[in-house]
Amino acid sequence: MKNRILLPISVLLALLISLSAGAYYEDYKTYANATLRGLKTIAINVDPPIGYYYGEMLRYGVTTSGFQDRISQRLRDAGFTVISFEEALENPEAVLLDLRVRVDIPWGSYYAYDLNLSVKQKVPLPQNINSFYSVLTWSDGQIGALQISGPGLQYLYDYSLQLVENFIKAHQAQN
Repeated sequence: MKNRILLPISVLLALLISLSAGAYYEDYKTYANATLRGLKTIAINVDPPIGYYYGEMLRYGVTTSGFQDRISQRLRDAGFTVISFEEALENPEAVLLDLRVRVDIPWGSYYAYDLNLSVKQKVPLPQNINSFYSVLTWSDGQIGALQISGPGLQYLYDYSLQLVENFIKAHQAQN
């Protein structure tokens, strides 16, 4: 008897949830625009390793501002407008280009590195004016190892710019 009552109630509840969830996606054009098409304004965030490994980067002259300056210049050269993170919070058209840098020393004479470049776009929430959520629209990465001796971690600048080049090519292919 209990199952006979609960089954119709659960079906009704599932139907109500699916109908209400559909309202969030009724504007399929907004959802379909979560691509690289039309992106022109970019804010850059560099997420460096913390603690000891950031100190290792500094030892080779590799800094957060060094990544930001090089990436900003390359994006400007490609025709993008680069703004600060604070300005991007106020601009609904701005996207966030996020470079995550990780370094480790798993072997005695090599640094292991992991670079991940991602682009996050704002998508408006249908119920609230000026409310957005972040959608990952593009990403690329590179992992490898660098010798501790010699230029060491200096190559991280070149490798991160290669990821930026990959983003620019992907952007150009969609525009």
